[in-house]
Amino acid sequence: MDIFKLNNLYKLTKTSSRVAFAGSSVLFTGAVASQDGSNFEVEEVIVTAQKREQNLQDVPISITAITEESLSKLNIKNFADYVLQLPSVSSYQRRPGMGQIFMRGVSDGGNQNQSLTGPSVAIYVDDAPVTAIGDNLDVHIYDIDRIEVLTGPQGTLYGAASQAGNLRIITKKPINEFDAGANMGIESTSGGSGSNLLEGFVNIPLSQNSAIRLVGYRDKDGGYIDSVQDSITYPLSGITKTSANFVESDFNESVVEGYKAALRVNLSDSWTFDANLMSQQTETDGVWDHNPTALGDYNVSRFFDDSTDDDWSKFTATITGDLGFADLTFTTSTLDRDLEYLTDYSAYAAYSAYVEAYYTCYAYYYGDNCIDPSIQYENDTNQEIETREIRLTSKNQSKLNWIIGSFYTENTLDYNTQWRIPGILDALKVPLSVENYYQTDQVRVDEETALFGELYYQLTDQLKLTLGYRRFENETSLKGFVGTVFWPSYIGGTNRADNVNSRFSGKDSVSKFNLSYDINETTLVYLTLSEGYRPGGANRTTEVGATYDSDFLESTEIGLKTTLMDGRFRFNGAIYQQDWNDIQLAFFDPNISLLGLVDNLGQAESNGFEFDSRYIINDKATISVGYSSNDAELKENYFYRGTLRVAAGQDLPLTPDVKYNINLDYEVNENSFGQINYTFTDEMFNSDVFLGTREIQDSYSIVNASWTLVRGNKQLQFYVNNLTDETAELGRNYEDYVDLITVNRPRSIGIKFSWLLDK
Repeated sequence: MDIFKLNNLYKLTKTSSRVAFAGSSVLFTGAVASQDGSNFEVEEVIVTAQKREQNLQDVPISITAITEESLSKLNIKNFADYVLQLPSVSSYQRRPGMGQIFMRGVSDGGNQNQSLTGPSVAIYVDDAPVTAIGDNLDVHIYDIDRIEVLTGPQGTLYGAASQAGNLRIITKKPINEFDAGANMGIESTSGGSGSNLLEGFVNIPLSQNSAIRLVGYRDKDGGYIDSVQDSITYPLSGITKTSANFVESDFNESVVEGYKAALRVNLSDSWTFDANLMSQQTETDGVWDHNPTALGDYNVSRFFDDSTDDDWSKFTATITGDLGFADLTFTTSTLDRDLEYLTDYSAYAAYSAYVEAYYTCYAYYYGDNCIDPSIQYENDTNQEIETREIRLTSKNQSKLNWIIGSFYTENTLDYNTQWRIPGILDALKVPLSVENYYQTDQVRVDEETALFGELYYQLTDQLKLTLGYRRFENETSLKGFVGTVFWPSYIGGTNRADNVNSRFSGKDSVSKFNLSYDINETTLVYLTLSEGYRPGGANRTTEVGATYDSDFLESTEIGLKTTLMDGRFRFNGAIYQQDWNDIQLAFFDPNISLLGLVDNLGQAESNGFEFDSRYIINDKATISVGYSSNDAELKENYFYRGTLRVAAGQDLPLTPDVKYNINLDYEVNENSFGQINYTFTDEMFNSDVFLGTREIQDSYSIVNASWTLVRGNKQLQFYVNNLTDETAELGRNYEDYVDLITVNRPRSIGIKFSWLLDK
């Protein structure tokens, strides 16, 4: 058995070394031409990826860190902005606040159904998980210290949902001095409406040992999609529905408002208490899709209102202290989220004849007077996540160091999804509903308890061994109602009994092996074998089994971290081979009562390499390059009801073969500097994994540029996002039973004024 999968890694090494060398040699050419004897060094970046403070270059795993300075220069303010800059990360987001994230090709296409599979990538804010099933939080990026991205399985330290990786948003903490700052910006979008931004913070010392940090923001993004007039004719009734009442220019507007209050108290020289309250509300109107084939670029037709109201708050408290032999950290966190959205679902009634046949044109009830079968979909979801973690971390004072801990989380989803037909007869409505012909009203509870630890042993001055282990227990319950008046209720019924009550429980473990070697003071190589997992769960029907099993990711990775040329050039790279076993596949079968299902598909393989580099050309110019190449495909056929639905050899969805970015910073002097950023994302299949409905999303390139003038503690930034006015296909879906393409914002020109007291 090739436990280290060295044959596959050898093939990858030959290819990746050629690409990495080519990328490096371009930078080295610039270095030779620009050397003037000056002493410049790439800045040191401190990360907490392994739950202790470490220099990025000393951590023997693959990490990308976007610092506060880079976040500001790149004008990053949300999920879509930072994902664009992460080569090993792909995503799917139909509208703000509804994003899903994937790493290194580990993608099942995602889903937005809360009854189905969980995500393969965890999202953390500081030390607290905020991962959601279907729709991750879109945290506004302001007063953020850095974003850390850990690619590859992080199962031992972070557990469930960190199967393929982990994304951590690290907020700024209170400091013991008075400080304040603010940003104000306006933006104009080609062919769209204007946008504006207001952000501010104040840091106030309360005593010698305590301080509070207050943050507030409001970000309005104007629309650029037009809702145009169109019509739809339903086949059975012949009724024609027009969108005349919903015609509107630039109708996809979003407004994000929020605040943060952080408290830090130094209880003694060695004990600290931190508390953090964050709250954010996102309101949107319209959709971020267009229908270019039928209606033209940036045009779509809708027959009902589309809107989102996403309101969440998170409280986290952490106490850290010195026990002498180790440092203690205890964190407790609560997330409360209310998400409501409305979506036009009218095309489904034209696609599926049974809506008219049974609910709007049933001759027994309507005679010859059919009613309009147009449908509006509503989702009302409340999510509560309770998390506790306690851990001990050794002092780094000997050859043997360690971290051990205990983790508990409970994620409760109470969701009510409704398919409404205005005017539907009482006898055909779901009992106890207003206008629903179909409804899901359920509560899902996911619990995890785990013990974890990692052991670090310095075998020699240059060779270090890491062993990690996590033992976990999971339990998922799903209870409530799903169905129509025909199933499971009877026509004319007055009661609506729960008809779903399923449960899954399981226990297992994952492990990690890492061997790192310091070639010299500035160069590190490592080998990692690691595992990640997603817990199993319960189905709402026994069509493919009452439960589905956990799926596991096994990864072998070889990496290099080096700083060369007296600190002017930093290069970090890795090659990897991943086996994804018992893949959880979520899908929808309209033949069995409109229920979403989950089945274990089989095996997939993901091979690739990635690197990021930074080179200081001279005292004025710095260039950064990030690159990822990935080949992810299924290894087994999947048959459903005797039909081949997924074929061995097909690419996994939402996985570009190549993704990279190039960033050039140029400083005229300390009062004037500019930046140009280029990103490329290769073509990929859309989110559907089934044969017959898969579509290619085209490749795209985005160019952003900015110039900043500095005067003391004030800055004025002029920027252009999407300089070439590229129309990027961010997603392609048939979720509303129309071929729609989610697109980026057209060229936008803006000005942002920044003021900082402590400058």
